[in-house]
Amino acid sequence: MVFDFSKTFKTYDAKTYKKEDFTGISCPRCYAAGRFKLHGSYRRHAAYWYMSKITCELFEIKRIRCLSCKTTHAVMPGDLIPYKLLSLFVVLLILSLFYLEEEPVQKIAEAWGFSFQFIYSALYAFRKYATGITQYYREASVGDVPHALDYAGIVSLIRKPFLEFQSGYIEFNKRPCFMCKFFYSVKAPSIGRMAPILPPGGQ
Repeated sequence: MVFDFSKTFKTYDAKTYKKEDFTGISCPRCYAAGRFKLHGSYRRHAAYWYMSKITCELFEIKRIRCLSCKTTHAVMPGDLIPYKLLSLFVVLLILSLFYLEEEPVQKIAEAWGFSFQFIYSALYAFRKYATGITQYYREASVGDVPHALDYAGIVSLIRKPFLEFQSGYIEFNKRPCFMCKFFYSVKAPSIGRMAPILPPGGQ
């Protein structure tokens, strides 16, 4: 996947991308730079925050293909969590309500129209990534990170600005935060200082 952090769900439009937009981008698979061609698109649903409410819509996601290694990559807006319906801000809303406002799951579900499954899936993903999130902040030296953090403390760190958090987390850990696909897979990328290092110049 390739993330475009200049776009969110509110500004993303798959039809506006041109081949020239990817000349300075390295392939996540083989690290070849500027070797992409446009490769169609696909549709997926996503729940995101807009006009003070949660909106679920069908989006068209742009795809590009690396001419060097022949792999295809989706071009994601910055607030998308791959393989999950809930966008990053919606997940952070749930986490803030649960851990900082200390609202019970039932109240969150009733107030925002979530199912219990959505809420628990967000809490589950966060708990799985909690150690990696703390590690990211310490390695990136983003402010003063307390030695011991509970879940509420971690949520407080990532609430604002959440897009900068996601961008930095991907740069350090080579995968988006809260992405559940690789939790138990032997193919999961390493995290933190053990993450793969790009060759010089991204080649």
